[in-house]
Amino acid sequence: MLTQSLRFVLEERAVRFFVVGILIALASLFSLVDTPIEVDSGWLFVIPVAISSIAAGLKEGLVVSLGAAAMAALFDVSHAETASSALVTTVFAARFALYGITAGVLGAFAEAHYAVQTSFKRLARLDPLTKVANITTFYEEIDVLEAAGTPFAVVMVDVDDLKLLNDRYGHQAGSAAIQTVANVLRRATRGTDSVARYGGDEFVLILRQSDRTGCQIVLNRIRSTLLSEGIPSVPGARLFVSAGVALVGEDGSTSEELLATADAAMYVDKALRKAGRSKIVERAGL
Repeated sequence: MLTQSLRFVLEERAVRFFVVGILIALASLFSLVDTPIEVDSGWLFVIPVAISSIAAGLKEGLVVSLGAAAMAALFDVSHAETASSALVTTVFAARFALYGITAGVLGAFAEAHYAVQTSFKRLARLDPLTKVANITTFYEEIDVLEAAGTPFAVVMVDVDDLKLLNDRYGHQAGSAAIQTVANVLRRATRGTDSVARYGGDEFVLILRQSDRTGCQIVLNRIRSTLLSEGIPSVPGARLFVSAGVALVGEDGSTSEELLATADAAMYVDKALRKAGRSKIVERAGL
């Protein structure tokens, strides 16, 4: 909790350097003041070393340790009756050993702790089955785009006839189909776009700076890829999807309006595609 809070406060490098610099200056000032009780002022330099290690990690902690050891050695030698390069080197080495160990322990702990926290946060933003974003992440990104006034399109994608696939090949095939669609959606979109699982067999895409023509190009790419690849674990099974598009500003201005429009358009597309497949079957005499 301490490391996380400290990292948040001192995340800005300029703020962190200012705080560490002030602490080193205070430790140096204390080293120059004569006190009635003999106090090893060198221990005060541990504080900026600890803060930099926790806030920025091992590397920066070691750099601050070098500076703090040099300052502490300088002040220690200034109080000695005789000064020599050997004495400076010895004091510097002793101080750096203390500060370096402090930086090593706290820096390594902070980096490990922060890595675990980052991993947990990343997992909390993903759908566990498909490893694409979850719906919470989708809404958060929509809010950011709306606040920034960035043009974008919302595309609702639904896997066709998933129940028939489950009935014919089993529920594992259905899960494999959903994972396959998620992988294809991720590959068919740009790095600046987003793919999220809306729920069940439905996905939503956020396509930035895209119009209806651009959305249709992406959908054509998705459908052709699904048709050619199918489901790797289920030979012979074919995957089809229905989709609906909503453009911000034209079809709505909020996430609720855009999703409603895209969802309605997707169901229209699904009905048309189902009717089209039925006609193909009738013509084939099946």
